[in-house]
Amino acid sequence: MLHKICPRCGSKRVKWIIPQNWSMWQCFDCDYTGPIIEGDENLIKEIKEGYEASKND
Repeated sequence: MLHKICPRCGSKRVKWIIPQNWSMWQCFDCDYTGPIIEGDENLIKEIKEGYEASKND
């Protein structure tokens, strides 16, 4: 199953913020604003691992 996810942190907690602009979404976990991607649980896990690793550097 595909989910709408944040390309920065992998969160599924995203919201479409401007109805006139389909590409403007906001992530509630990392405050990312912009286009999102669709992915499955494997992609979510991969993005989250990369995001956590970059925060620890």
